[in-house]
Amino acid sequence: MNILSASPALGIVWASLLFILCFLFVHIAKLARMGWKYRKTQNTPEKPPAPAPEKKAPAEEKPQEPVYYIVEKKRRAKTTFSEPKQIRFK
Repeated sequence: MNILSASPALGIVWASLLFILCFLFVHIAKLARMGWKYRKTQNTPEKPPAPAPEKKAPAEEKPQEPVYYIVEKKRRAKTTFSEPKQIRFK
């Protein structure tokens, strides 16, 4: 004899208990995962500030290279259209 089929009320109790346990487990796991990620970000050592780059003399600077952009061609609108296709259903 199965414990769930002993009485309908007992089956409802066990099913609701199982639902509550699964619900709690899923939410506890999500909160633990969020806490683990937060903990990882808090424990990372801070990077020392990068030293300011020294400026070179203007005579040593190279001229900037030109920037090229890829441009698509515009398609022309059709002036003539073919006959519409006819679809026949059986």
